[in-house]
Amino acid sequence: MSRGTQATINLKHLKHNYKVLQTLAPNKLVLVVKADAYGHGLKQIIQTLDEADCFAVATIEEAMTIRRINPTVRIVLLEGFLSLSELHIAIDNKFDSVIHQQQQLDMLDTLTLSNRINIWLKYDSGMNRLGFNAKDFTTAIGKLENKQQVNELILMSHLASANLTQSDFTKQQTKKFLEISNNHTLSLSNSSALLTGKNLVDEWCRVGLSLFGVSPIEGKKSVDFNLKPVMTLKTNVIAIKKVSAGETIGYSQTYTAKFDSQIAIIGIGYGDGYPWAINPSAYVKIDNTDAPIVGSVSMDMIAIDITEVKNITVGDSVLIWGEEDTMHLPIETIAENANTIPYVLLCQLTSRVHYKYV
Repeated sequence: MSRGTQATINLKHLKHNYKVLQTLAPNKLVLVVKADAYGHGLKQIIQTLDEADCFAVATIEEAMTIRRINPTVRIVLLEGFLSLSELHIAIDNKFDSVIHQQQQLDMLDTLTLSNRINIWLKYDSGMNRLGFNAKDFTTAIGKLENKQQVNELILMSHLASANLTQSDFTKQQTKKFLEISNNHTLSLSNSSALLTGKNLVDEWCRVGLSLFGVSPIEGKKSVDFNLKPVMTLKTNVIAIKKVSAGETIGYSQTYTAKFDSQIAIIGIGYGDGYPWAINPSAYVKIDNTDAPIVGSVSMDMIAIDITEVKNITVGDSVLIWGEEDTMHLPIETIAENANTIPYVLLCQLTSRVHYKYV
């Protein structure tokens, strides 16, 4: 018997989600697979999505990993090239690049006529992170339209609040972007905008979290959009013990048993990437029953109350999030109970978690 701490990646679910998003999209999709494909394993995800039109990543290293697997697929550098050497790597490997600041425009001026690259010019419509203001964006469009080294020019922006159900900011950003973007291919919408029908009539939608069967939208679960969780995280019971009423459990005595209780210790903790800061509502599933987490999350272990669950033994499987047989525990629920977002949970799993691809 081992701790059994395992992330199972369901590649059939991945393909299902891709088809769902394709159906919704008005044009081609940009599949965002940065941060090791949101913790799912970049190489395996790329190999599975071999029909994809375009992938997007944050770093040159991520792009090179994809290029070694797929010599021809379109790849976008979302932060662009950050040095002349990266610019030439991008050209040599036929990467598309976002340009979001003047320094990158200046680097383009050093290219010879034999160098050609696809550019995604970024407008800051209100995110206030990367991108040109309206005046500089218009100037940059004119410059790039007349630059022979630019093969294709796509205009893009980034939505800040499409995941919020009670916000008009997406409408404001969309209006600003459309007012300044004419006669070019566009890319504005993310997963949230596409899932809620806020996307443009014709654009390249950039989808990330939804591809992996997780809802990015406030108060919604993946099932609401016919998406299936790609990752299932589980572990095993490694010990069982009785705790008497009045006794405390775990570090700092944060939990006191109100009744005589049966407690299971499971083989996962913040050393594996499970969040330390959880609220009293946090739970896992065992034998298709909710089992509350009691006491503080330790580095290697978590205590759960199994008083209401019968015939649990050491070695039994415990669902942390995802799907196992008939058990379902959405990662969106785990995020809510940890006052965080699913992105963080997926990306913070550590090397102690064993990955299995099915």
